[in-house]
Amino acid sequence: MGPSTSLHMLAGAILGWGILSPLAKHRGWAPGPVDSWEDGSKAWIVWVSLAIMLADSIINLGWLILRSFTTYGSLLLHTITRKDFWVGGFRPSRGRNSYTAILPPHDKVSDKEDAPPSELVSTSTVLILLPLTLVLNVICMHISFGNLITPALAILATLLALLLSVMGVRALGETDLNPVSGISKLTQLIFAIATPASSHTRRTAVVTNLLAGAVSEAGALQAGDMMQDLKTGHLLGASPKAQFYGQLIGSLFGAVASAAVYKLYITVYDVPGPMFQVPTAYVWIFTARLVTGQGLPEMAWQTATIAGVVFAVITVVRIMGAKRGKDGASAPWRPWIPGGIAVAVGMYNVPSFTLARAIGGVIVLWWGWVERRQQEQEEQPRSQLWWWRWGWWSSGNGAVDDDDGDDTNALPSGVQRSFAVKSNDGKQRDGAGIDRDGDPDGGSTVVILASGLILGEGVVSIINLALASAGVPHL
Repeated sequence: MGPSTSLHMLAGAILGWGILSPLAKHRGWAPGPVDSWEDGSKAWIVWVSLAIMLADSIINLGWLILRSFTTYGSLLLHTITRKDFWVGGFRPSRGRNSYTAILPPHDKVSDKEDAPPSELVSTSTVLILLPLTLVLNVICMHISFGNLITPALAILATLLALLLSVMGVRALGETDLNPVSGISKLTQLIFAIATPASSHTRRTAVVTNLLAGAVSEAGALQAGDMMQDLKTGHLLGASPKAQFYGQLIGSLFGAVASAAVYKLYITVYDVPGPMFQVPTAYVWIFTARLVTGQGLPEMAWQTATIAGVVFAVITVVRIMGAKRGKDGASAPWRPWIPGGIAVAVGMYNVPSFTLARAIGGVIVLWWGWVERRQQEQEEQPRSQLWWWRWGWWSSGNGAVDDDDGDDTNALPSGVQRSFAVKSNDGKQRDGAGIDRDGDPDGGSTVVILASGLILGEGVVSIINLALASAGVPHL
């Protein structure tokens, strides 16, 4: 998630729970209890959060489509109109000994070669399995929800999921964030046009809208997760074909296991309830009610409109700063501009959820500051280090060399050199997290620590669930 995103969520929590929620309660716009999803301030601020999320998502996804067309449109059109493109596209991958260039040649050489053709998933496999899975999805939707969604609408939802998942994967590759929430809301807006409330009952229109958004979000989420796995395998030199079949097997088992775990959870706990409030579900239902023409609470649409316009402008500013930094990097001021999705998530989640992530973001900031300080100390001459001038040098524990301090073995007593290890890339790295080339790898240490915390929480949660289902009383 990163420190900037977690702190943007904190800003959203302050805006929603510290300013708007008391304001709505005091003015009588949300007369019910604060925790009420019907007439409480918690439900009221969700509408503002939803407006911010929609504004950010529509502008970001629109810019993603526009930039893709302007950057690759002419090259792709030229490539597709070539005869050999269509002739070679239906040949098995093992018989292809050349590639069709889409991008112009560049000077930089990729540090990782593509897998050999024999290890790639063949084109025939994709052309056969992809239509079958799309048809299977439509059939499953018709069997499960045939009385609520027509086959035509199920086909439309599946095709939208296919297109929007490509957008989600591209956004994930560029920003490390998969905008699944925005993708689902965009689908709900499209289905509001395809399924007008006048031709459906209110309940049918809402449920159809929810199903369409769920299909799109599930497609984008799973596509992003699998592409991250494939990218990791590419970096490790794994076979894409082996990963592909592994993902197929995992999907079959995961579908059964996830349904079983869900049934176990709702048997042991109340969902939604005090422990599992599932605020995202209320965001979904509120979106469906909004786009199908149902009413909003008092002053909700005025406040939501203002928030949507403000964050639409903020999103445009963030897009402008994406490539304004040195060497095409992000501008240094961009992390200080709050992102709409992060602010919206901080608003509709309870503050305890956001505060925990903000604390983690602050820890990451502190860790990065420590790593940078250590790197600066290792790069500076010893005569410029305050602890060298006033500590060891003044105590007379040794003599300062006349050189620039490159002799790393001549360290003061009591100051130990961190151990050095050899990494897989051949670089000698210091145990403190800075390699000899000055590249900090302390971030990976934080990621490993966070992964351990998540793994521990997951294991303990499963154990707690099993004990609770067995009737073991709490301590």
